[in-house]
This record gives sequence, C-alpha cells and structure tokens, in this order.
Amino acid sequence: MSTIVFVAPISLWRRALATETRAAADAGHRVRLIAEEHPDWHLTPLDERVEVVWTNATSVYAKESPLAELLYVRLPLGLLRRAARGPLRRRARKAARRWRRKVVEPRARLRGPRGKALREAYRVRFLKAALADADYDWIVFHEPQAVELTAEWLPAFLEARPRIATSFSFEPQAEEAGSDA
Repeated sequence: MSTIVFVAPISLWRRALATETRAAADAGHRVRLIAEEHPDWHLTPLDERVEVVWTNATSVYAKESPLAELLYVRLPLGLLRRAARGPLRRRARKAARRWRRKVVEPRARLRGPRGKALREAYRVRFLKAALADADYDWIVFHEPQAVELTAEWLPAFLEARPRIATSFSFEPQAEEAGSDA
C-alpha cells in the first residue's frame, strides 16, 4: 500500500478533488490531502479515509498598524460622529462619508495586494514544511497553483528523493502500467 499526497493549496476544484481522493482510497492507497479550508466543502464531502491537513491561509491578511488605525480611522470618524450629534449634523455626516471614500477605502485597497502576498508566502512555507515529511510515495499536484507555489524548491526536493513519483491527477491505469514494466 502506497501513500499518496494530494496538493491543492487553493482548493478551487473541490468536486474533482473529492472524486480523485476517493478513487485513490478505493484503489487501496493511503491518501493525504493538503488543502485550503472553504465553506463549500460540505457540498462535496471528502471520503472518511482521506487524511486532511488544512492550510488555513485565508486567515492570513495584512492588518493596519494600531497607530495608523487610530490616526486614520478611529479618531477622525469618532470626532465626526460626535459632531454629527449637534447642530453640524449634515456637514459632519458628509465629511465622514468623504473621509471614508478618500482616506479609509484607499488604505484598505492597498492592504489587498499585501495580504495576497502574505498568503502566498504562507502557502509556500506551509507546503514546504508539509512535504518535508517524506513518508509518502506519490505527490499529486491537483491544481496549477500547487506547481506555481513549489516551482522554486521542488526540483531539488525531488532530486534528493528520487523514489517519489509526481503527477497532476490520480490515474490508476498509469500506475498499473508502470508496475508491469
């Protein structure tokens, strides 16, 4: 019985992933899955025989520093909210809307690309650590992102471990053909 590791760091193709991991388990393999947890996994449940390691990369995001949050968001909007209780109600509300549009929202948009870069770096570190444990025989890179995230270090990793097979999907016919040769 061989061990197969499915790598799906974004987990966009959940239905195909569930089908292939089930087929690998049905073929008698021990199956591990490295995937991103997603709220829609309940729509495509995984087989109970599949060992799942969640990356939790979606919980990584770029936060505003506490000082910047205080200076750019809390203090100005708090003062404007306080002013909106008195005779300057309309002007204060208009100023608050303008402040959100001109200052708060652009700062939030800038955090988007930083958060994406942080999540990608986290996924690379996570995959490297998860695949460092080499008690498996086959790696299935189930998504193109799996190849992108491992492209820098995977060739040296596989060169050091020549017995590990790699593929882009689970194909039992290819495995059987390879064992006959």
